[in-house]
Amino acid sequence: MNKIIDKKVAELKKKYHTKNPFELCEYLGIKILYENLGKNINGFFQAAPRNKIIHININLDEYSRYFTCSHELGHALFHNKLNILFLEKNTFVIKSKLENEADYFSANLAIDNEDLKSDNFESMTFEQIAAQLNVPIELLKLKLRFK
Repeated sequence: MNKIIDKKVAELKKKYHTKNPFELCEYLGIKILYENLGKNINGFFQAAPRNKIIHININLDEYSRYFTCSHELGHALFHNKLNILFLEKNTFVIKSKLENEADYFSANLAIDNEDLKSDNFESMTFEQIAAQLNVPIELLKLKLRFK
C-alpha cells in the first residue's frame, strides 16, 4: 500500500502544484466542516452519497487543523468506501492499519524526500529537524521509518 500512497502523493503534488491539504480538498471537491468535536476527536472523514466531507474540530489550533486535514484527506482518498464504525464493531479489520495508512499519506504529503537531503540535518535531533521543516515530530519519524 505504501507504494500506492507514494504514487498518489506524487500525482497530487504534480497536478495541483501544492501539498496543502486544504487546497487539495478544494481541488478534489472534498468539503471541510469545522465543528466542536469535544476534547478527544481531532477530526473524521465521512463519505456521503455524492459528497466527501472532512470534519475538523474547531477547537484545534491552526497547526493541528492542518495535519488533521492532511490525515483525513488520506482517508478520503484511500478509505472512502469504508464505514470505520461498522468495521470496528462487526469485523476483524484492524482500524490501526487504516490509521497508519492515513498517517503515512500525511507524512509523505508534508515532507518531500528532497526536504530530507540537507547536510545541515546531520548534527540535528529529530525535534530540531521537525521544527526546521515545520512538521510534527511523529510525521518526521514516520517518514524516516519508511524512507
